Amino acid sequence: MSADNLSRMGTAKVTLLVDETGHQVIEKFPVSDVEFNFYQHAARHLAQVDISTPKMLFADPSTRRLRLEYIPHHVDQDEVGRDEVLSILSRLHGYRPDPSWVYHNHAWSEAALEKSLILLALPGRAAKQLRCFQQASDVLFSGQCLISGDSNAGNWGKREEGDFVLFDWERFSTGSPAIDLAPLIKGMGSKQKFIEFAERYTCISRNYNPNDLAKEIAIVKAWIVTEVVVLLNERQKSDFQFYLNWYRENLPAWLDNTLKML
Repeated sequence: MSADNLSRMGTAKVTLLVDETGHQVIEKFPVSDVEFNFYQHAARHLAQVDISTPKMLFADPSTRRLRLEYIPHHVDQDEVGRDEVLSILSRLHGYRPDPSWVYHNHAWSEAALEKSLILLALPGRAAKQLRCFQQASDVLFSGQCLISGDSNAGNWGKREEGDFVLFDWERFSTGSPAIDLAPLIKGMGSKQKFIEFAERYTCISRNYNPNDLAKEIAIVKAWIVTEVVVLLNERQKSDFQFYLNWYRENLPAWLDNTLKML
């Protein structure tokens, strides 16, 4: 079995291997305190409300090494937009946070924004518009519902029985549900798509105003630009230039069209 590193954005090494019993398993290390503690404590509580995460098979606190169930089937971008996934996330968002759990600290700092603007080299108008989104972003991080923090299609899989499983919990935290909803929308999305998605979600989880949620989804989409560009640059990932070029081409028009949602 090839021991390829399966991680893309993270710092931990993720390897698919065959264990002593001949079963395929995932080994991940060194994982963050957030993810290590998630599998030690939070995962079993969430399983009781049908939020499926990979079963933890082994944990070594000294090396921060986890051995986890291998989820065999990939999930594509179209599948994560379905109501079944929205229902799973709704159950997560509705679960009362435990103050003893360890959470990632999400933020959109001015320093991170300015670093991303230097890397992106956007036209002046677009740079000013992205700053407007950053100035409106506090609403994302003041919410008190549980979030995965990284719900993109690459972090979902399916077991043989067909049930959805969410993995990669290093950004597990509290905040706006929009942080988990935005990655389910392909590309940068549009005002109409954000409204439609927010309305679908609020039919499942009635705790949120769809107009407010649509606005927050738009802010998350803008925040993700900073997160992706800064992280890929810091971690010297090979697809940094690809994302940089894509954002330079597509971001100015998106900012023009979406700023009115703020």
